[in-house]
Amino acid sequence: MTRALLTPLVAAIVSAGLLAGGAPASAGAPPPTKKKGVLTVAIELGAPGFAEGKLSNPQGFSTDVGRAVAKRLGLKIRFINYPFTRLFVPGRKPYDLALEFATITPLRERLVDFSIPEIASTLGVLVAKDITGPVTLARLRKLQVCAKEITTGLAYVQNTLKPSGLVLQYPTTASAFSALSSSICDAFVFDLPALIAAKRANPDRYGEIAGRVGGAEYYGGLMPKGSPLLPYINKAIKALKRNGTIKRIATKHFGAALFSTPVLR
Repeated sequence: MTRALLTPLVAAIVSAGLLAGGAPASAGAPPPTKKKGVLTVAIELGAPGFAEGKLSNPQGFSTDVGRAVAKRLGLKIRFINYPFTRLFVPGRKPYDLALEFATITPLRERLVDFSIPEIASTLGVLVAKDITGPVTLARLRKLQVCAKEITTGLAYVQNTLKPSGLVLQYPTTASAFSALSSSICDAFVFDLPALIAAKRANPDRYGEIAGRVGGAEYYGGLMPKGSPLLPYINKAIKALKRNGTIKRIATKHFGAALFSTPVLR
């Protein structure tokens, strides 16, 4: 990636920690969690780099951030597996905080409360192992593209990329990666960090990361609308960004490719 292309993204990632988000928590007040002394965090298992493994000890960016937030708040942590597709559906929620690398958008902010951003990145394109040679946007439009339901990746495919063929939609990250690994689809448009993690973990299962697409996206934790926990979470995330903890977690799970992947043209 050229310096001209890299600079805006780096600026966006840095600015993620500068956005305001809620009033400060009252000094000495215990965090108002569902269960006293416990932070219940929703994740969606099967998301490479974000939440993988068993629910008893999940691993990934989201789970590490969850543990760091809970520690910062002086709380124990409990993870629950919760589908991304139900995050924005009205109704009572079984969690205090959901960390499912959800992009902050104006529409979603009408339905839930987002924390200040944990991290920023872009969408990316990962191709199947039988797709060889350079992949351009023009070529991508002619391939069989897949996306995950109710994501900014799907919105980009439908509204901006506009491929010539049918777009395959999958309800979970795992099912979309499975389709890509078996060449049911030729290219998966999804959050770049997750694509990087999937390729690093299973380099022979997929083709190359063709490049990044779309503008900067900010990922935040989310809570039910009107959650009294919001200022506590914002204060914790802000502190973890300031002391470099979240940056170290991101580097651990995604590496330099998070910044060096070129723009697809």
